[in-house]
Amino acid sequence: MGSLFSPVLFLMAMFPAILAIDIGIPGLQCQCPKPCEVDLHYYLHQFRARTDPKSNEDFIVSGTNAAGFGTTIVHDWSLTTGPNATDTIVGHAQGFHMQAAQTSTIWYTTHNIIFQDRFAGSTLQVMGIIDGAELSANGGEWSIIGGTGKFVKASGIVTVKAIKTEIVEWVRELNIKVSYAPENSSSGYGYNGYDGCN
Repeated sequence: MGSLFSPVLFLMAMFPAILAIDIGIPGLQCQCPKPCEVDLHYYLHQFRARTDPKSNEDFIVSGTNAAGFGTTIVHDWSLTTGPNATDTIVGHAQGFHMQAAQTSTIWYTTHNIIFQDRFAGSTLQVMGIIDGAELSANGGEWSIIGGTGKFVKASGIVTVKAIKTEIVEWVRELNIKVSYAPENSSSGYGYNGYDGCN
């Protein structure tokens, strides 16, 4: 009989705290800062493996079936401010892409976007698929699953749209929407001297 009363007493003791949170009593709500958000617009340049001396990717494994299932390519794609490879480089997407479907062309990709512009020292971890959606009017999407430096605790989405699809070079337009933790040492979110959402 005592064991029946323990959960009931616990719930009765917690009920005022639950009510206080629901009605928004100051001091009992989360004092967590709101996440920072930034929209970035860049261009990703892929000089395809084995097609050009300036290739920025290379084969690790070649798949043996008709679709190339298992083919794995390491890449160091450049990220620029404009659609031309000669435009200002602001970073690189370093990682790999792998042919992940047995009967169609679907590539799994994962990479770190390593910035060297105003976000120098920061990275975004990105993953997704290259499946032809990037050729559509709406483009494809990759997930932002983390970050470092300025982008601590990052999450978000990268909309990917192919704007140039030649044998030697593919250019993808990236619209990056990222949320990340504000960096303020006084609130415990400090990181490398940054403050707030600058």
